[in-house]
Amino acid sequence: MLETYGARCERFVRSYMPDPFVLVLLLTLFTFGLSLWVTSAQPSHLLRYWNAGFWELLSFAMQMVLIVVTGEAIAETRFVQKILSNLCAIPRAPRRAITGLAFFSILLGWLHWGFGLVMASLAGRELAKNLHKRNISIHYPLVGAAAYMSMLLWHAGTTASAPLLINTPGHFLFKEIGLVPLSQTIFLPTNLIVSAVLLVTTPLVIGQLLPRRNVRTIDEFDVEIAVTPTPSSEEEPKTFAEKLEKSYLINALVGAMGFTFLLQYFRNEGLNLNHNIVNLLFLTVGMLLHRNPLSYARAITNSVRGTSGVILQFPFYGGIMGMMRDAGLGTEIANLFVQFANGKSLPFFAYMASVVTKLFIPSGGGEWAVEGPVMLQAAKQLHSPVGLTTLGIAYGNMVGNMFQPFWAIPLLSIMGLKARDIMGYCLVIFLFTFPVLAIALWTT
Repeated sequence: MLETYGARCERFVRSYMPDPFVLVLLLTLFTFGLSLWVTSAQPSHLLRYWNAGFWELLSFAMQMVLIVVTGEAIAETRFVQKILSNLCAIPRAPRRAITGLAFFSILLGWLHWGFGLVMASLAGRELAKNLHKRNISIHYPLVGAAAYMSMLLWHAGTTASAPLLINTPGHFLFKEIGLVPLSQTIFLPTNLIVSAVLLVTTPLVIGQLLPRRNVRTIDEFDVEIAVTPTPSSEEEPKTFAEKLEKSYLINALVGAMGFTFLLQYFRNEGLNLNHNIVNLLFLTVGMLLHRNPLSYARAITNSVRGTSGVILQFPFYGGIMGMMRDAGLGTEIANLFVQFANGKSLPFFAYMASVVTKLFIPSGGGEWAVEGPVMLQAAKQLHSPVGLTTLGIAYGNMVGNMFQPFWAIPLLSIMGLKARDIMGYCLVIFLFTFPVLAIALWTT
């Protein structure tokens, strides 16, 4: 039954979902029109808000480009290829492969969303390659959907932006709510239980979506199936410049610098993996695993070509966020749901509002900046648990990843897929997880 339902959702999304760039352009126009209708902002004001937000995600976009290309550069090394090949040789049946990949992806995403997204994407690609070499047919779009499950529970995990923010001294709502310990958010028993339930059940659900007919294998997509081995013998460098270009010593010294800094950082900060640290970690490991600077540079060059979606779309989502925040549209959406809430039901209505807002503001931090002040002020007035209300916003943001393809952009570039290839299956997961999280919030 789930296989048939998944096929229907896949056909629906394939027929009606435009390219992600077209989608963000349509969302830009829709947000502009809705803001004019709902708020008091004038067109000239909205254009100014849009322009201001347009440039706010540039540094974040660059971080995402680096996390993709440095992660892929690691995957191209012989050492990592051998490890991935051995791991991917374990599953001998497509359903078990899909289920195992989904479990691996969700767990990694819960531990760290950025690291989990890239590593799950690379693992999914290599898994499909390995099965193809063994003449085992597996539906590659579903492999992509299973890898994208890394974004399903990230906002309930250890790198959840909103819970970590309100546990940081001096955060922008500190005077209103003070510090909210992680025991009331990430490590709240309700959150741990619902995360464990979805970690176990979601892979089983996605495994049941595997089609028996119309299987689209990896060779139908823009993916290099055959791993090109690094040449064992190269032309001997003759000039001083060529010797520098072919010298592993340079890689080793620069890698040692990065490794030394990371040791100092982890000793002082613990496992606090922000975007910059993950990028430095990937770059350091890549430099140490590649045989010379030119080898690493070639690996980066090959990967950069797939990051155009990140470069192009992130600024437009920043512009949407600017209009939503500065025109007050996000506040209006939040207030629409708050008026139906009481002290017990506010986390549930915060969840509902967050699901709606997710379509316009995919970033967890951006959505929190728009909705957080409204919801936490309501929590204070209604004597609702601040931690649980924060989780309501977080749950809406993370489950919204199953219909909003924004965070799939890095994955799609790595795996050679299009958004419409995977989002139909993700829609099924949304319909499964949405009520689970809603019940958890309503009954707590």
